Amino acid sequence: MSFQNMTGLFYPSQTLGGPNIAVEDIITSQSVISRVMHSYIGILVPLGLLAAIFCVTILIRNKMKHQALDNLDFYLLVLAVIDITIVLYSLTSKTRPGYLEISNLSCGVLSCFFNVSYFFSQYLLILMFFILLIMDDSTTSQSHLRYLFLTLTLSVLMSVVNVSLLGTYDKLHNTTYCQLDPLNAKPGYDIMKFLAGFGVPTLVLLIFNILIIIRARKVETSEKLQAHMVLLCHIAVMFMFRLFYNIMLIRRTGLKIHESYLSPREELVLNIAELLVFSGSCIRLIFTLLLHKPCREGLKKSVQFLINKCRRMETPNSII
Repeated sequence: MSFQNMTGLFYPSQTLGGPNIAVEDIITSQSVISRVMHSYIGILVPLGLLAAIFCVTILIRNKMKHQALDNLDFYLLVLAVIDITIVLYSLTSKTRPGYLEISNLSCGVLSCFFNVSYFFSQYLLILMFFILLIMDDSTTSQSHLRYLFLTLTLSVLMSVVNVSLLGTYDKLHNTTYCQLDPLNAKPGYDIMKFLAGFGVPTLVLLIFNILIIIRARKVETSEKLQAHMVLLCHIAVMFMFRLFYNIMLIRRTGLKIHESYLSPREELVLNIAELLVFSGSCIRLIFTLLLHKPCREGLKKSVQFLINKCRRMETPNSII
């Protein structure tokens, strides 16, 4: 089994050190990332998936009850499904401080599918801002599906273009240590991922943020104001949790270009930054449940139902 890396960048923890790398630093790095991973898997993943189940169930139930979803509900439902897929992709990192040992081909396919969800979640927020700012409530469901399909198509195209820049096409069957954004990818992959998945969308969202804040001051109905606040919260969480990761992508690119090496500390920070991306999806699911009025009211009703159920079960026992 041969491990190939065409960028000259290796994981210190998997190559037993290197020049100017102490084994003690590797052990410390592995210990920290292992604890962080256990915290993520044990706390955020269950909370995120539980919130997702509540959100999806409540929104679908409202759809069946009213035969329609308003603009915000429709896109929050889609965004919740995308966040669920990102959380599920994060389970490929449960081997930390180890890595998946698969072929370059398998790693590229995994990266491609993950990037579809990654790009789609970013572009979907842009679409949501556009719909909220430009469109009115009379927009038909067919129009929403059309916009959604175009956004998904763009996400797939960007993901395919991005994975084509991996640079591993001539070593497809060689085994590699795989992350969702492979370390052995060429610098062009990291740069494209940064521009298409963070840089350009962030600039567009910044413009929309300014417009929506200005418009929020003129909004008269509480429903519209709440919709604005929910969207602003989503974009703030996504920006904060993805900013650090994209900074590390650029840092990783610099190491590849200058043919430098990855230190144990940088490997640790890169892994933590990756977990922040996954954590952002969990946090957004929780925020949707707590901040979006239909989801929040549905949660209250569910909790109240369970409380009443428990009280009815306790009453006969207390009489006895």
